[in-house]
Amino acid sequence: MSPLCVSVTLWPVDVKSALTVAIRLGLGAALAWPVALAAAAPELPRGCAVATSAILVLTLWRPGAGLLLVAALAPTGALLAPAPARIAELFAWTFIAAWLLRLWHPLSSSWPRVITIPAALYGAAALASWLSLTIGGAGGVPPGALPLLAWHSIPPDHLIFSSPEPETWTLLQSLTGVSLLLAAVGITRTDAGIARAVAWTIVVSMALLALATLLDVARQWSEVEFGAWYLGRYVQGERFSLHLTDLNAAGSLYVLAGLTAAGLTLFDPDRRVRWITLLLVMLPAVWLTGSRSSTVAFLGGLLLLGAAQIDWRPTRAQIAAAASVLVAVLLAGVLMADWRTDVQGSAGQAVNLRSQFSATTARMFASAPVYGVGIGRYFDRSSEFMSDRLRAIYGNENAHNYFAQQFAELGVVGGSLFLWLVGACVWRGWIGDRTGTAKDRGVLMGLFAGTFGYLLTCFTGHPLLVSEAAIPFWAAFGVAAGRGGADADASALRRPVAVAAIVLLLAGVGQGVAAYARTAAPPPERGFHQPDTATDGTRYRWMVRHGVTYIQDGIGFLRLRLRAPDRPAVRTLIVETAVAGRVVDRREVTSGRWVAYDVAIREAASTPFRRVDLRVNQFWTEEVPLGRRTAERPIAVMVGGEGRIEWIPLR
Repeated sequence: MSPLCVSVTLWPVDVKSALTVAIRLGLGAALAWPVALAAAAPELPRGCAVATSAILVLTLWRPGAGLLLVAALAPTGALLAPAPARIAELFAWTFIAAWLLRLWHPLSSSWPRVITIPAALYGAAALASWLSLTIGGAGGVPPGALPLLAWHSIPPDHLIFSSPEPETWTLLQSLTGVSLLLAAVGITRTDAGIARAVAWTIVVSMALLALATLLDVARQWSEVEFGAWYLGRYVQGERFSLHLTDLNAAGSLYVLAGLTAAGLTLFDPDRRVRWITLLLVMLPAVWLTGSRSSTVAFLGGLLLLGAAQIDWRPTRAQIAAAASVLVAVLLAGVLMADWRTDVQGSAGQAVNLRSQFSATTARMFASAPVYGVGIGRYFDRSSEFMSDRLRAIYGNENAHNYFAQQFAELGVVGGSLFLWLVGACVWRGWIGDRTGTAKDRGVLMGLFAGTFGYLLTCFTGHPLLVSEAAIPFWAAFGVAAGRGGADADASALRRPVAVAAIVLLLAGVGQGVAAYARTAAPPPERGFHQPDTATDGTRYRWMVRHGVTYIQDGIGFLRLRLRAPDRPAVRTLIVETAVAGRVVDRREVTSGRWVAYDVAIREAASTPFRRVDLRVNQFWTEEVPLGRRTAERPIAVMVGGEGRIEWIPLR
């Protein structure tokens, strides 16, 4: 063979290899930059910076070790640093960045396409929804500046102060989960011992958190001189979790760890005592969360484990008998439950509210069935579709059904892709359990039961919206799915379905482009609260971290009058001003006095109006009523002059 033929034959391989390295390097560097900013931020506790460094070093040395540390530390994220810091995501981003930047080692020897294809398509659906929202709301920005607008829409300090728009932080959280799932699958394909290590890590870390919760309850009890009335509050239904304010999400995490421990108890007799001990430590903490869905999911997982333990292949008579017992148990529960809908915490009230949430979700889905209302938009738009009673109680709320919320936000296209991804992982996890060796079966069955039980809680909650609860699940789910054996062709329709999904997603982005092109008048401004009066009599409005308003086209000055809140801060408050997608000014704003300044606009645009984005490098929160509850609203800077941005045209 001539040298020319050799070079022609090798050229595609070299290009493919170089492209793969370039993509890995680009993605890894894109994640490493915000991780570095967060690690150096003065607001980040030093313990978090040390943990971040440990994850980085361990992942570069051995990715499996980094994955274990992330799974162990992620549930404690809210304990390590309060909101708005996203510590669990910081740990996950550090791991994924180091895993990608480990260029001297391939990511995996064999990727199961039955998982990678739906994972990539679901991630594309989330990104397409975000792009559609971002472009559709870009009225007043010339087409050439749209890439800049999209780039600035993702703040580099997201891990410290979070993204202000729900569609952005939901997108980043969703992509983090999918990326962690794929990383766990890849590591499992090359590290046979990772499954047992992940199971150990999740069970032990959650048992320690459960023990810490019980000790904290004991500490509070001692402060009231061990009065019996104090423990009576928990008997009467008061709920508590040390590491998460979302008690249902905490219950989902205990289901994941508890069922994993139960599986190891059944299938690992040599270590049965230690698994039973860890499980018994978790049970009181599960009860303290007060999550009914977690209790049901735990019982369902135990039934699954019991059937697998005896390798049950039921006859028709056995199925009928089991169904009769199940119906009898359900009827007993129905008869014993408190079905009064006006009693706080009763089963009747819970069922009534869940039915109203289902109706709310159905109405929202019907308003945009193909592509949904947009990723992350359920909470803010929920009040539009709620009943009057539900709106009076909650004001705004999530769907209390993560699967239904996916369909409401991403439509039938994105929701179906999410079901495809979950179904593919469950299928492969079941195959891995059935075909695993006797030594591995306990681990695989435990992880499968734990992740399956966790998914059951998603039908009545939204633990995947809580990073501290979602990240350990995605790690365990990826490990369980990664042990599913060879990647057989599941269906000849897989490729055309993927192509059709891509076409539909591009059409969804096209909807956002069409909405952008049709915008003839300034949209409503956003990012500002209602007017208020300062102590000096000045009328103003609080702005959140990102405010958007509009000015007419022309040459002139943008006049701003701003004041920083009288809150303690460890960094200077900086306000960045962008006009028509391009940054034109950055200004320091102090507390205690108003700062007035003009921003010169020297060039006219091709649009009849221009969009103005004001972004602040930090924010605070204050409590406000939301329905019958209290919520925390973000505040960043006071905008004077009745809270309006003044436009002074020169011609």
